[in-house]
Amino acid sequence: MVSRWPRPPLLLLFFLIQSAASSLSADNATQDFQLVTLAAILPLTNTDYAWSWPRVAPALHQAVWRVNSDPWLLPGLKLQLVHGSSENRDGFCSDSMAPLVAVDLKLSHDPWAFIGPGCDYSSSPVASFTTHWDVPMVTAGARAIGFERHAAVTNTGPTHRKLGEFGLEIQETFGWRHAMLVFTDNKDANDDRPCYFAVEGLYTQLGKHNVTVYDHVIEADNIDYKLVVQEIRDHGRVVYLCFSWDILRTLMVQLWREGVELDHYVFFFIDLFAEGLGGGGVVRPWLRGDQDDFAARHAFRYNLIAAGFHDGVMMYSQALNETLSEQRPGPGPGAFRRPRGDVVTRRMWNRTFPDPLVDQILLWIGGVFHEAGLRESQAYFDKSGSFKRESRSIIVAYLNAR
Repeated sequence: MVSRWPRPPLLLLFFLIQSAASSLSADNATQDFQLVTLAAILPLTNTDYAWSWPRVAPALHQAVWRVNSDPWLLPGLKLQLVHGSSENRDGFCSDSMAPLVAVDLKLSHDPWAFIGPGCDYSSSPVASFTTHWDVPMVTAGARAIGFERHAAVTNTGPTHRKLGEFGLEIQETFGWRHAMLVFTDNKDANDDRPCYFAVEGLYTQLGKHNVTVYDHVIEADNIDYKLVVQEIRDHGRVVYLCFSWDILRTLMVQLWREGVELDHYVFFFIDLFAEGLGGGGVVRPWLRGDQDDFAARHAFRYNLIAAGFHDGVMMYSQALNETLSEQRPGPGPGAFRRPRGDVVTRRMWNRTFPDPLVDQILLWIGGVFHEAGLRESQAYFDKSGSFKRESRSIIVAYLNAR
């Protein structure tokens, strides 16, 4: 990796210049091509969201450029990307703004597919609309298990159902028939309740397979740590935790002070998208002061969510290409009839496609993103439209190594 990317800033500059020039020439060469509009609905300014426009847009533009530059992919057509913000005035994901933006984009651009949203609450009404309109919705967010009932949704990122399946595999591998969930839940209007939806995947999947689950909800601003410790003593041995790193640290200290024999327990901490690495100061999780710092820094640059949106555009383009290839286009531009959305969506499921970026992902992100640490070269979407990779061998090896 070091030898391939010796001078990243210069390479990035070159890539941007090359992309701009290529896009310009492509525009001139394809000005009579039929346009296929993709409408992205993502947070415009709040980069705390992994799927915010500033963090995802470069990957989306790269995917659009790749499709438009490939003469064999969607010949006679040209992708164009439009964007609307899912934020409210305070900069948070909004379940009222997102559907309004979706309707505006539908009326003004009549997109062939929607990209995003990402937040669960803003994605829910948009998923309902896109299903009603029969327009594919491709997102690397919308992680809650409830999106499985929306026929138009294809998820290209890690979902909470996959987290639940990962937890189930752990339980079954070691013969554990009980589990405890301890998590915070904030019902504030501007909160997407990430831990609630995360543990919902565990609760659902474990419950379906006769694993007894006990859950304990805590209020982040009013935590009785002694009570939490007692609850863990009474109900826990295998414990899944979802809250901030500060709460985790305080809880573990409290467990130690009260003389809990920690070697009798197994704790799995769910840190969604490594958000715990954030904070007020500069965070350098790759920095160790050794010869591997350079390579580690570049390895940590991989953005799973941005890559998921990129792959979503590529997958949609391939599915659309296959669907349109079954048509007989008429003469001249605009000759392609837009296919039914559900037909294109189903072509994105139950298939395998090359995923060369996976080799660059490290296992530091732990249990929530176990899929991201695999050394697989293939990935696919299952029948529910969720992104999936095989994982058994690495899960067992990782846990046994502990």
